[in-house]
Amino acid sequence: MARSYLKVALAVLASAAALSSAADAAAAACNTLPKPTYVVGSSAVQPLVGNLATPLSGTVTLIYQKQGSCTGVAAVVPGASGVTKLTGTGTIWNSDGTTASCDIPADTIADVGASDVFATSCPGVTSVPATVSDTFGPNQVMTFVVPKAASAKSNSAEAAFFVFGWGASGEVDSWVDFPTGTTKSGHVFVRNELSGTQQMLSRAIGVPANKWKGWDDGGAGTVLADVIASTAPESTIGILSTGESDGKTASGGSARDGLQELAFQAFGQQCGYLPDSNSTSFDKINVRDGHYPIWGPLHLLTTIDATTKVPTSANAKNLLGYFDGSVALPGTSNLLDVEIAAHTIPACAMKVSRTAELGPMSPASPTKACGCYFDKKANGSTTCSTCTTDGDCTGAAKKCNFGYCEAK
Repeated sequence: MARSYLKVALAVLASAAALSSAADAAAAACNTLPKPTYVVGSSAVQPLVGNLATPLSGTVTLIYQKQGSCTGVAAVVPGASGVTKLTGTGTIWNSDGTTASCDIPADTIADVGASDVFATSCPGVTSVPATVSDTFGPNQVMTFVVPKAASAKSNSAEAAFFVFGWGASGEVDSWVDFPTGTTKSGHVFVRNELSGTQQMLSRAIGVPANKWKGWDDGGAGTVLADVIASTAPESTIGILSTGESDGKTASGGSARDGLQELAFQAFGQQCGYLPDSNSTSFDKINVRDGHYPIWGPLHLLTTIDATTKVPTSANAKNLLGYFDGSVALPGTSNLLDVEIAAHTIPACAMKVSRTAELGPMSPASPTKACGCYFDKKANGSTTCSTCTTDGDCTGAAKKCNFGYCEAK
């Protein structure tokens, strides 16, 4: 009997020690970690931040708070509406890709604000001052999503205008189950005006981001979970970036096993387009050639010296260096793989570009195209010829870029 009590006591003590250890780990101060770099902004950007943070673990600590794109803008751009200083905890990544958290010291200022949209798309911002730089990252794609079991395959700007602008009174055949009070209800899952996803989609459908009907789900992860778990597939619709809809669920499964992205027909288009060539592909060809319109570059905002144009934060300068190529990632990691694995589109894989929120598209002219490499990495195959040097390439594709023959 005494031995049994001893076993129980030891088990209790071991459990208490484990809990204490976990609490200590969670309570670690962020500013005690190696080269702490604070980033705040879009929840859609978190997969990209995580992919970048993992190989940096141990030398640079990326500390991320996902509060919405416009919160990322407010943290850097004077006059923007939103929280300007960080509080609470931030997400950090270990070398194996697992996450943990750390406590952010009071009155911490973000090194970088991450936004899916141009700063001027956010409340309170009419222009970006000379003391703020906007570094473009890879392109983000926004989509309307429904459960896998839903019969809907497409959406149009006109239909979305009535669904999200008018709610139940819009009288669209599907997606009429809207919240009726202050407790969570309905099956139309949206975000709010601080969300880059909602800001970008608002321009595509002509409904101001602060006027959308539906249940504000608070974050992309919650939208993803609620759409997949819905027991009313014909009434359910949500909004996500392809970072979530092409990625993994919280349990590690494929999001596409539980939901489907809708083809989108923009105002003036004759038919709708998926971001990809079909529902099982990840090639983003309709984004890259300009047929699917709801996309834009990731924006990495930081405070700079107005004269020298150099970031005032050394950590911000280092982080932005990974994106502009001036700082190399450690080991064998490369930025293209980091961006593609996060289901974003590197600028070098695009055939079109734009300089304003859902603005006019122009032909893209990357100095070193990576469309073939993107196809291979994102979709598993490419029709491009492999190469080692330019001499291996013939015909119109005369340049050997990233192991494949490209036109330029």
